[in-house]
Amino acid sequence: HRGTAGLVSWAPLQPQVLYDIEQCVRRFAEAVAAGGGSGFAEFSEIWRTLRPGRLLGMRERCGRISAVDETDAQWVELLLRAVARHMQPRVNAAFEARVGGLFLCYSLHVAQPCDPPAAVPIAEVDWPALELLAQELREARHADGFAALHALRDGGHFRPVKCHAGWAADGEAFASALDEASAMARRSGEAAAERGSCGAQIEQLLPQLSSLEASYSAAWSEAVAATGSSHVRSSAGQLCGALRATRE
Repeated sequence: HRGTAGLVSWAPLQPQVLYDIEQCVRRFAEAVAAGGGSGFAEFSEIWRTLRPGRLLGMRERCGRISAVDETDAQWVELLLRAVARHMQPRVNAAFEARVGGLFLCYSLHVAQPCDPPAAVPIAEVDWPALELLAQELREARHADGFAALHALRDGGHFRPVKCHAGWAADGEAFASALDEASAMARRSGEAAAERGSCGAQIEQLLPQLSSLEASYSAAWSEAVAATGSSHVRSSAGQLCGALRATRE
C-alpha cells in the first residue's frame, strides 16, 4: 500500500460490482413501491436471483488488480463498505431503498467466507444515519429490518472508522468507479425504456392487425361464395395466414 501523492493505495471495486449492488437495492425498493412485501423474505427472492456468490466471487473478475497482500477479509470489507452506503439518506432518500441496503448488508455479512467474519466499516460521519434508520424502523414497526439492524449492531459487526479514504487518490478512484456504475445503470435503464417503447407500439398495432385479418376473412368468404374460384381461396388463405402469423 503506497501513499505517494497521485497513487492509489488500495484497489477500488469494479464498476460492475457496484452496479450489481445498486440493482439489488433498486429492485427491492421498486417491488415495495409497487405494492409488494417489504420483509426479509421478499428481499431474499431478489437476492437469490442475483446469485449470492456472484458478489463475493468477483474479486478476480472484471480485470480488477487487487491491492498488495489483500486478504479475504479486506476484500469483503470493501464489499460491505459499498453496500453500507445504501443505508445512508444522502445516497438513498427513500426508506424502502435504505431497508434494501440494510438487508443486503446483512445477507452479505452472513454469506461471507471469512472466519472470524469481516465487520462492516462505518465512518464516524455515517453513524447518525444508522440511528435515524433504527428510529424509522421502530416507527414503521418493521420487525425484519429492526432485527437485521440489531443483529449487526448488537453482534458487534459494525466497525467504527474515522474515515474511509486516507489519500485523495483513493477517494478519486472510488468516485470514478461509482460514476461508471451509475453510467451502467443509466444505459441499462435507457435500453429497458427503448424495449418498452417498441413493445407499446407493437401492442397498439395488434388490434389493427386483428381487425384487418377479420375484414379480409369476411371479404374472402364473400369472394369464394360469389365465384367459387379455387385460386381466390388459395391466395386469400395464404394472405390470412401471413396476417395471423404477424399478429402472433
